[in-house]
Amino acid sequence: MGARDQQAEKETGDFHNRGRKTVRRFTDERDMMEAQNRWFNIYYANTNIMTAALYAQLPKPTVSRRFKDYEDDVARVAALILQRSITQDLDDPRDTFDSTMKCAVQDRLIPGLAAAWLRLETDTEEVPEQDLMGDTFHPEDGTEPEPLTRITDQRVCVDYVYWQDFIWSPCRVWEERRWVGRRVYMDREALIKRFGEDKGKQVPLDYNPTAIKHGSSPQSTPKNEAVQKAVVYEIWCRESRNVYWISKGYAELLDEKHDPLRLVGFEPCPRPMLANITTSNTCPRPDYYMIQDQYQELDSLNNRISLLLQACKVVGVYDKSSEGIGRMLTEGFDNQLIPVDNWAMFAEKGGLKGNIDWLPLDVVVTAMTKLIENRELVKQQIYELTGISDIVRGATKASETLGAQEIKSKFASIAIKKRQDEVAQFAADILRIKAEIQVKHFTPEVLIKKSNIQGTGEANMQFVEQAMALLQTEEGFEWRIQITADSIAQADYAMEKADRVEFLTAVSSYLEKAVPMFQLVPGSSALLISMLKWAVAGFKGADEIEGLIDQELDRISKAPPPAPKPDPEAQKMDLEKQKGEQQMQIAQQKAELDAQSKQQDLQLKKQLAELEIRMKEMEFQFKIKELQLEEQKFHMEMNFEAEATARDQRTALMEQQMQLRASAQQHEQSLQQGEEMGAAKLKQAKAAAAAKPKTGGEE
Repeated sequence: MGARDQQAEKETGDFHNRGRKTVRRFTDERDMMEAQNRWFNIYYANTNIMTAALYAQLPKPTVSRRFKDYEDDVARVAALILQRSITQDLDDPRDTFDSTMKCAVQDRLIPGLAAAWLRLETDTEEVPEQDLMGDTFHPEDGTEPEPLTRITDQRVCVDYVYWQDFIWSPCRVWEERRWVGRRVYMDREALIKRFGEDKGKQVPLDYNPTAIKHGSSPQSTPKNEAVQKAVVYEIWCRESRNVYWISKGYAELLDEKHDPLRLVGFEPCPRPMLANITTSNTCPRPDYYMIQDQYQELDSLNNRISLLLQACKVVGVYDKSSEGIGRMLTEGFDNQLIPVDNWAMFAEKGGLKGNIDWLPLDVVVTAMTKLIENRELVKQQIYELTGISDIVRGATKASETLGAQEIKSKFASIAIKKRQDEVAQFAADILRIKAEIQVKHFTPEVLIKKSNIQGTGEANMQFVEQAMALLQTEEGFEWRIQITADSIAQADYAMEKADRVEFLTAVSSYLEKAVPMFQLVPGSSALLISMLKWAVAGFKGADEIEGLIDQELDRISKAPPPAPKPDPEAQKMDLEKQKGEQQMQIAQQKAELDAQSKQQDLQLKKQLAELEIRMKEMEFQFKIKELQLEEQKFHMEMNFEAEATARDQRTALMEQQMQLRASAQQHEQSLQQGEEMGAAKLKQAKAAAAAKPKTGGEE
């Protein structure tokens, strides 16, 4: 086997050199001679656009049985179990399918080869003694028996294979290959665990990432890995159906097994994605090399434009003897004059124009404009060769019509469709191998657990045992696993909505026409159901509800036939009788309605009369209340006037009393004054009498 893989490495040597150069071009790695160049790395942009167009989301695989008989519920449930078991871990963070697909798409677009590898992993545990039924087995030699184990979990791992690590026998077309293999890098601990302690310790750790192989160009792979590893070749020979594990530094085979997975295609890897192959040789050629002339021409134009752009500056020459001109450019400021020695001689030479000459920028600008135009033409050539239109790149012109944009979008999808189908087929092959490994190596309990078929309802649970028996007894792998290109590309929700509306419209239109025919001709049910099933199978995405449609169609087909068609004359008489009865019922209902209407009229009139009486009573009561209010108002006014009169009388009486008191006081004062005056007069009289002389006669 060592000579075989050496011949394969020689056959793919040129491809590996081209692939490494293409990777360097994509990552823009340059040597010392290219460090100052100004490249236009449109290859990087185009590759990223194609990557997004080819794989943007996890696929939605569909598993279908070979013959879609709608009465075959066992096969339908078996396909459902298989579909759910291969998709249940696609969105698991531990699953590597998504990362493998992303790496594979990048390898297909850059170096030109994408490969993946699948392997089975099984977790076991020792069976506790309390779970053992009966006595354990004891060897005859008296040694201790090995502990019994049971399976706790099983999984199919999808490994990414680096494009330089995938090898195959030289062949013209892929179907002529004799063997396929891959390089696996294992440290000492992994070697001992896989091949045993004796062989694991003797295998040399010969992997040296710092060594430059296959030419003098630097590699993009890591060069400073600390862990030492050995390169182990895993070779799957299709002729003998044996698997060999070898190491170039170890003289013997590390291991050999005969058909360990029992796959129909034998190999645990899908057909690799190979770029630009012919029927003469399966060695791929990177896409970059098919358009390398345009890419290099674009780089050359862009580099020249960059150099001319650096030359676009104000520069010139002047007379060395005229020092003032040099000072004018280096020392001059705003509104400052530079003195010139010997002005007359300076003027004779033509002044400033005669002593200085500038670089002709118009020539440089014209050349740069032409280069820019040529660069755009080369870019258009690259877009035409790669099939990436401006619609795909998200660029368009304002002058373009909607029809022109739709045409561009249509032809862009046609150009990309082939690669999308290639990626979709690669993903489908991975999941097909995964499903086959699960069917042939998973225990029924693990397979049912991973599919979670219990959550689909009782209608499917009744067929689970038979479905598992069907999966386990299939001689070959009789299931079709499909992945459409649009399920892994960018989701077009508007188109998906339009497809579903179209599906519902078509089915509804068919049912509107089929149901009357089914009623008129009961024997046509099988034909109508088969036609509906055939039509539904042609719609994209209809397989998700195909099981429900099968179940419902089965129920309809098993339903009892409709009653025989009655005699037309008897049916006519029944119709006339029903018509007469309906007319009588209508007349009766009309009479009842008229009576009810009259009764309602009388009740309405009665209610109106009662309402009028109530209104009159309310008016009379309102008038009585008005009279009472007027009477109260009159009494209040009378009382107010009486109170005012009494108040006035009291005021006059009080005034009279005050006047009488005042007059009494005046009278008393006058009396007192009279008394005082009488006393004074009496006193005066007495005094006068006393002072008058006495006569004799008086004596």
